Amino acid sequence: MSSTAHQEKVSTFYRAIGSVTVTHIKQMYDLYATYYENTSLDIFLNDLSKKTGVILVVRKSDDKIVGFSTQTVLTLNINSKRVRGVFSGDTIIDQRYWGNNKLGVQFYRFLIREKLKHPWTPFYWFLISKGYKTYMLMTNNCYKYYPHVDGNKEEYRQVTQAYCEQLFPEAFDKDKMLLDFGEQYVRLKETIAEITPEIAAVNPKIAYFEKMNPSWRRGTELPCLGVLDFESALISFYARPKKWIQKYILRNYKPAGLELAKQLEAQQQATWRDSPESLERGKAS
Repeated sequence: MSSTAHQEKVSTFYRAIGSVTVTHIKQMYDLYATYYENTSLDIFLNDLSKKTGVILVVRKSDDKIVGFSTQTVLTLNINSKRVRGVFSGDTIIDQRYWGNNKLGVQFYRFLIREKLKHPWTPFYWFLISKGYKTYMLMTNNCYKYYPHVDGNKEEYRQVTQAYCEQLFPEAFDKDKMLLDFGEQYVRLKETIAEITPEIAAVNPKIAYFEKMNPSWRRGTELPCLGVLDFESALISFYARPKKWIQKYILRNYKPAGLELAKQLEAQQQATWRDSPESLERGKAS
């Protein structure tokens, strides 16, 4: 089932928040509620209204949304210095489409457009992570980021603190560098992106995420930052072709813990297919 879905064609596009339709919103919320607990349509709509726009992943065969990522463009003043950034909010991909990189490609295009609007202003990718997959998404795509397993620059901590204080003043814990929205906050369902001792042991980045956000299971968020500068773009220009060759031609690209994570995901997908939620989704689709 998952392999068939993975091969289905999808399209991705960015929509300004004022252009998002009621149909889009309903499908987005249905997908969101599948993976998160303690949510409601009111909570979802309130959060969506604060965003600049959303990247949608739509299945071509029936125009059904199978993924989305909400975005907000921010301008901050830090120590009398102007910086800009894109804050990525809720990002969900139907589990059957995990591994499809169309959303990532569209997101890169969005970042490039925003960077070129003010090319000489420091530019960052802001995101908050209640699960390790979001954190790994940043660490695998940014060469300079915060928090970093090998040590952190105070400059990046200050920028991270500034966007948290602007967006989430009531939830930000400056000492812990965490966002705590309370016990009833939206959180991942138990079978999604679980951190086992085995995965933490073989991948230091996942272990570091859990160290920085030990209460992630109840929904606390780890504020993160990726640096989007010309130096990183130059490194990427040389490094990405090499990674592509290793992954798709030589087939020797094996990040730490990849095989173990795949095994656990396969077990989770088996549980997912047998769950009541999956059966109901199958009847509806």
